[in-house]
Parts: sequence; C-alpha cells; structure tokens
Amino acid sequence: MKRMTLSSFVAIVLALFSLIITSIVATITLARPQTETMLAVPGTMTHQGFLTEGGNPVSGTVALRFGLYSGPSGGSPLWEETHSTVAITDGYYTVMLGSLTPLTPSLFSSPTRYLQVSANTGAGYINLPRQLLSSVPYAFYANQADVAPWSGLTGVPAGFADGNDGVEYHNVIVVATSGGDFTSVAAALNSISGSSASNRYLVWVAPGVYTETALSSIPAYVHLKGAGPNATVITANRSSGTPGNAAATIDLLENSAISDLTVRNTGTGTYAITLYSTLTTRATRVDNVIAEANGAGGVGHYAVFLNDAELTIQDSILRASGATGFGTGVNAALGIVNISGGFPQPLIKGSVLIGGSSDVHGMSCAGNTGTGFAIQGTNSSPQVFESYLCGDRRGVFMGTAGNTRLHHSQLWVSSTAGSFMVETTSAATVLIVNSGVFYVGNKYTGTGGLVCVNSYLANYTPASNGTTSGTACN
Repeated sequence: MKRMTLSSFVAIVLALFSLIITSIVATITLARPQTETMLAVPGTMTHQGFLTEGGNPVSGTVALRFGLYSGPSGGSPLWEETHSTVAITDGYYTVMLGSLTPLTPSLFSSPTRYLQVSANTGAGYINLPRQLLSSVPYAFYANQADVAPWSGLTGVPAGFADGNDGVEYHNVIVVATSGGDFTSVAAALNSISGSSASNRYLVWVAPGVYTETALSSIPAYVHLKGAGPNATVITANRSSGTPGNAAATIDLLENSAISDLTVRNTGTGTYAITLYSTLTTRATRVDNVIAEANGAGGVGHYAVFLNDAELTIQDSILRASGATGFGTGVNAALGIVNISGGFPQPLIKGSVLIGGSSDVHGMSCAGNTGTGFAIQGTNSSPQVFESYLCGDRRGVFMGTAGNTRLHHSQLWVSSTAGSFMVETTSAATVLIVNSGVFYVGNKYTGTGGLVCVNSYLANYTPASNGTTSGTACN
C-alpha cells in the first residue's frame, strides 16, 4: 500500500505564513477609524504543504480536508472545511484556510490547537498526522481585546493624539495560486483604484510561481510584498523594440514599493527589462528583491531600468544576462537614462549588481557573452553604499555627464579580454571612496574622470589616491 505523507516542514511554513498574516492582521486592527470600536480580522490564514504518495511528490488535482482540533488525536473538529479541487504541482500546494468556513477568534481562545490535513487522491480520505500550531495564529483571538481611547491618556507621542497611529495599510489584497483574492499579480494590481497616502494598499503574494503576460504596474501608495525571494516568484516573457514598460515585467510608479520576492523577465526581443520606473523619486522602493533579466537573445537586458527615476534599492540582487555581442548587446544590472533634464540620483544600499552572468549565487560576473555592466548610466548620478558590483565588460559605465559615487563597496570586472573596471565619457566621473577595486589588467578607459580615495586593491593593499583617471586606484 502506498503511504501518503505531508512533509514535516509544513508546521514551520505555517508558522512563517502566520507571522506574515499576523502583521497584516495587526495593521488592519490598528488602522480603524476613530468612530469604530472594532474592525473585524479577516477569518483566513494561508497554508502551504508538500504532499507525497509512495515517496513520490503528488501532481494533479486533489481533495484536501482541513480540521482544527484541541488535541493531538481523537475528538471532534472545532472547525473544518474541504477544498475539493486543490492544484498540486510536484508536491507543493497553497490553500487559504477559512475561505469556505471563516476562522473565528474564539477558535484560538486556547493556546493548544492542532491542524489535521486529510488527503483524497482517488481512494478516499487519508488522515495525515496533526501539526501543532504556533502561537502566532492567536492574533485572531487578540481581536477580541478592545483598545483604550486616547482621551484620558498621558504621555501620548506627538502625532498620535489625533487617532492616526501611523499604521500604513488600509487595504489588503491576497494573491495565491488558490484560495486568494486573485491568482494573477497583474490582475490584483489592476483592480486597485483610489490608492493614496490616506488609503494605502498591501498586495501580499503567497508562495508560488506566478507567470504573467500583462504588465504588473504598481500604483502609487501600493506595496507589492511576497513571502520571500525563495518562496514567491513573478515571471514574464516580455520584450519591446524600445526600453519602456512595454518591455518590463513590473512598472513601479511614484510612492510604490516592492519587497520580499523574485522577479524575472525571460524575454528575448530587442529589450527585456525586469523592473522599470520613470519620473519617480527615492520614495519609490525596492527591498529584498531578486531581479533577473535572463532571456537568450535580444540586445538590451536590464534587471532594473530607470528613466529619469531615483529609486531606493536596498538588500537586493540585480542580475542581467543573455544578450550577445559587445557593442551591439548589453546586459546591465542597473541602467539609468536621463531625458527630461537634471541628473537622477537613485540610491543603492547593501545590494549585489551583476552584469553579464546568470550565476545564481550572485558573486560572479564572468559570462560567455562579453556584454555585462553592473551599472550603465548616462547623465545620472547613482549613489551606492555597502554593495557589490561586478560587470563582465565594465564594472561601471557612465556617459556624457553626472557621476557614480561608491562608498564602502566593492567594484569588480571580469578578466574577459577588452574589459575595463570603469569607463566614462565627456564630463562623466566615477568616484570611489573607502571601497575595494578589483581588476586584473584594465582599470580605466574613456575621456571622463575617475577619482579614488582611501580604497584598496584585490590583494588588500592600498590603492593610490587620485583625482584623475591616470593616478586614481592604481
């Protein structure tokens, strides 16, 4: 007889998801209008599992029954619901518990609750071992506690006495492969209207791979958040003849944010861009994101492409690869252009920028195409702190004017023949301060400038200080 198992990591995953949902719950609870005494917590909780039968991952449509119990065995369920058509791919599934029979606060009035999953792959339901829930879901029960009014309190922090406690989100949308509000990220974002500083949205994307065909455009005051870069993946195969949002997987508008997920573009047309933004300020944020443009072919692949934009990018990995032919093709982790005037100054902190290689570990830029740039900019002034930059052909290219400033970072270029760590043209300059400079043969080419202050070479000996390209970073 085949034995069916639910992987033991489900309890850990459930606890992790509960943490995320709890933060959403707390946000909704605190963001209520003053005239209300209580705002109901959504009676749902995301659950992910890995199901095997006979030692092999299950794939197909399976019926799953879920029950909440007070003990590890026996007894009657305190709550129960059945999802009759759950899509399972290579063993993995995601279900929104409570979407059929809402979870209520009273279910979690005791600190001991067990979740039992029963699976039916065609021969009847089989009860799998119960999992002890972590204490995190008990935020459902916390909703029953009322909150003291501001009146009569002393020592209220400035800015809080008006009843606005600073909680950010006023609306929550869940995207999941099943059981959520939407199964498409683009559709969820397109459903939003009227977002503003006083009406913010959180679009939470449950673990899974979401293949999109339409542009996922993040409106102002909307935060697109995943369950982590290794759990939530948004991918598209989009390209265009010009470098605009028609070539992008995601378009970030002013005051939007994206975090905690992986985004890919596998497009093979002329231009393929993963994250695109235009005319935005540093209030637009990218945080803990892996952005990859890795289609085979085309002439311009960009993990991030900024058109007169000044995003804040932190704790992220940007990788671009796949375009071929140096001089006719570019793979740039970060591309910046200026059209409207001024010098856009994006801020990059604690990130990895790889141009020219699809290395999944993000620490090598030696590719087989010879077209890689960590940063390729024109008339722009990116500010880089505590980051790792590596390009197969150029570490940094800065054209026409503006300057790139690197602080407490490492700048690398591969040993590919004809590669240079820095190239600048016209009045453009690259300034490197308190950083590492790593090049095998060629440091600099171009007609612009290079400045080096208090930096070090690959063998960790001091690099020469200098304000001109000939003497800097030797």
